[in-house]
Amino acid sequence: MGVVEMKILLGSKNPSKRNAVKIALEKLKLDDCEIIACDVPSNTHSKPIGFEIIRGAENRNSALKKYALGNEIDYDYLCSIEGGFSLDENGLPFVVTYCIVEDNRGKKSTGKSLGIRLTKTMFNYLKKGGSLNKIIEEIVQNENNKQSLGIMGYLTHGLYNREIVDSEAVISSLIPFVYKEEREKLNQYIKKMENQDN
Repeated sequence: MGVVEMKILLGSKNPSKRNAVKIALEKLKLDDCEIIACDVPSNTHSKPIGFEIIRGAENRNSALKKYALGNEIDYDYLCSIEGGFSLDENGLPFVVTYCIVEDNRGKKSTGKSLGIRLTKTMFNYLKKGGSLNKIIEEIVQNENNKQSLGIMGYLTHGLYNREIVDSEAVISSLIPFVYKEEREKLNQYIKKMENQDN
């Protein structure tokens, strides 16, 4: 058995979230990674809207950190994925996923998936406490839509499922750690240009 180079604590035992992290790691060509799934609370609404989505991911990571300390578990990264609903700068509603990754030194990075547009009818229904997943389950006669295709899977006729969308948020959050050199070069170049202008 090979040596594990990276240990990731995941703030959910949801199989689709675990698979999302696996997909992200494969796309980023990060091998020899161990994913430890932990059941921790988001302490937010079950259908978070706006900043509640990020707060939910942050709450999961905080609980993960306490769990790791309490059980003397070493880790390289904490990773929490939270899906929800948000309005863009034009007030248009979208279903979207955020992911927050935090390394063992406390450095955090927030990632975001693509968003799929909702109608105002759907969004208003959500704001009143309704569940789109429950309606979708009635339409497609599937009792577990949230764990499988999700809202995005239904709205895109399976083009995007929950794992794919969540994996994009994970990739987005890991990019600052994985491609640190590229980010630094760009930052340094901008600073150099600004110094020349002064």
